[in-house]
Amino acid sequence: MQLNVLYGCDDNYAPYTGVSLLSLFENNKDIEEITIYLAAMNFSEVNLSKFRRLAEQYGRKLVVLDTERAQEYMKTYQCKGWNGSLATWLRFFVLEQIPEDVNRLLWIDSDTIVNGSLRDLIEIPLEGYPVAAVCDSVCYWERFRLGIAKSEPYFNAGVILFNLPVWQGNDVLGKMMEHLEKYVQYYKANDQDLLNDFFKGQILKLPMRYNLQGFQLGYPIRTYFSVYHWDESAYYTQDEAQSAVAQPCIIHFFRFLGDYPWQQGKNYHPVRERYLRWQTRSPWKEHPGAPKRTDAVFKVEKFLYRLLPKKCFLHLFAWFTNRKVPKVPVDIRARENIK
Repeated sequence: MQLNVLYGCDDNYAPYTGVSLLSLFENNKDIEEITIYLAAMNFSEVNLSKFRRLAEQYGRKLVVLDTERAQEYMKTYQCKGWNGSLATWLRFFVLEQIPEDVNRLLWIDSDTIVNGSLRDLIEIPLEGYPVAAVCDSVCYWERFRLGIAKSEPYFNAGVILFNLPVWQGNDVLGKMMEHLEKYVQYYKANDQDLLNDFFKGQILKLPMRYNLQGFQLGYPIRTYFSVYHWDESAYYTQDEAQSAVAQPCIIHFFRFLGDYPWQQGKNYHPVRERYLRWQTRSPWKEHPGAPKRTDAVFKVEKFLYRLLPKKCFLHLFAWFTNRKVPKVPVDIRARENIK
């Protein structure tokens, strides 16, 4: 069995990506062949050497991809950054460099821990779908910006399983680029909006355990569902969510109260201790993490989190973060009468 994985980030996120990669190697010793494709944007030689040594330590293959052309794409299509970086777009813009004999490619975000074997994931029947992903846990109203109905899912781009023969046989990448050029101005969630808009109706829903988002670990499942009233067709049942929390395969951190697990200062992230345990085993064990967030909005958020009952806080969080988005689906193509 062969596992092909794509990671991509800039040098600032190299240590966090490296920790994720370590957890993948350690928890997938049962897979015979693993090839890691690393889209290393503006990497230092120090970090690149650490990735190479880590792959050698586990007897795995590391292929470093050229990101120069990808960065040109980002400029051409006027892509917006995320957390101060354009690296989030690499998951699509480096696909043309993946060898044609690779059938399945698994993208994994940098802010993750691989908590178990990926063997079952890469054997999931894709049934002709070009991509497979897990539903997003916080974009209940955000999806309406793209004309996605209440009964339809909005997917998180942190873990994507690419069915590359479908892409190659239908010029999917070329068509996606044409689509991006028309609608990039509407994509507030950047590549994640592109994923959901361009592939609407063509994304296979994966079990939640393959992208368990930190949001689900920060609140009891019943509390979460009391605030976010998902249709079952658009998300998961409470039992499915509880099962994923009990046995996650990939944990996707997300920011929690403004912080990632590696953030300095008073940090309430529910996965912080788990992340730090993996970091201490990695070549980046001396990395200090990111500076403490001093934004006023996050200070207030943490204060209210400590002060209020969790259900009350979550209601307030949902209202504040979605107060400016439409409460009914709005088709972006209708905004300017684009045919």
